[in-house]
Amino acid sequence: MRKHGLLCLAASRQLHDLVVAANDGDWPTVEEHYNRVTELEHKADLQKRKIRRRLPRGFFLPVARADLLNLVSRQDEVANTSRDFAGLVVGRRLQFPEPTRQALLELTDATIATCEGAADLFGAFDELLESGFSGREATKVREMTEQVEDCEALTDKLVVTLRAELYRLEEGLPPVQAVFFYRALDLIAQVADDSERTAHIVQLLVAR
Repeated sequence: MRKHGLLCLAASRQLHDLVVAANDGDWPTVEEHYNRVTELEHKADLQKRKIRRRLPRGFFLPVARADLLNLVSRQDEVANTSRDFAGLVVGRRLQFPEPTRQALLELTDATIATCEGAADLFGAFDELLESGFSGREATKVREMTEQVEDCEALTDKLVVTLRAELYRLEEGLPPVQAVFFYRALDLIAQVADDSERTAHIVQLLVAR
């Protein structure tokens, strides 16, 4: 499960350099990063299937099998949505208007920080199992989850700011392209949402 989480995180981390290249109009480099995201997403899928095979029904676990599978599925969405965002950027050659490019990069970095925080929770998973999901490790998980929530809240604020700026510039933008700008914002925000939900599932496991 930790390996799966690291693959999903690696997919999200590709988005920084992809956005930088898109801002510069360097489409060959954008495509390279898209291909890397796709490769990592595929590896995450393979790892997800391996986890499912290794969690047969009736197998004794300290937590419910369904909860673990739900956790892996939600985490997998981080890689899936990262791929969707990268595919939209490369497929539409989506270069945001110049006044919004720095803010888009800040949003991307805040999204990656959210993913990193959620992935860090898996570093504490072994300790949680040993402690029976209680005690100091459980407190640590709650604190880490709050940090993930703070990062995700920042992405929400940045999306609102970017949407307002796009609306201000909308009259000068090709209408179809403007639609895809908004769609790209939705996707990058969804990556952060998926990471936050992953963290919440871990927290629920602790609470039980």
